[in-house]
Amino acid sequence: MNTRKLVVEEGGFLYDSDAYSDDLPYWCFDYGRPHLIIPYTLSENDMRFAIPNGFSHGGEFSKYLKDSLKYLVEEGRRGAPKMMSVGLHCRLVGRPGRAAGLEEFIDYAKSFGDDVWICRRDEIAKFWYKNHYPVDWNMSPDVRAKL
Repeated sequence: MNTRKLVVEEGGFLYDSDAYSDDLPYWCFDYGRPHLIIPYTLSENDMRFAIPNGFSHGGEFSKYLKDSLKYLVEEGRRGAPKMMSVGLHCRLVGRPGRAAGLEEFIDYAKSFGDDVWICRRDEIAKFWYKNHYPVDWNMSPDVRAKL
């Protein structure tokens, strides 16, 4: 219940991902300063290998991710870019047959060239701070330079 409050007030974190509420990062202003939320998903997530009726092999995982990415890239080309978060856990996707599916998806994602940026959450956070920081709040030049 108090996780985000503690993250903002005590943690010094750039962001948190304890939200499933959107497709793009957004700012929370509940604790006296802007705090970035980078949404997480259970849909494009290897946790579906561990649940009944989830993915049974890497090919299913890859197909689902590829279908999702294709749809989102098409949306972006029509002027509404989105973020696709893929949840990965070494104990799940790290198994050889599953890793093969992930590798197939990554190769597919790379085939889109500049239309797809493959990155970590900290890179998303730094990009968001540099390009989408709330205009009503000041960010010191030294903080911006570190990003």
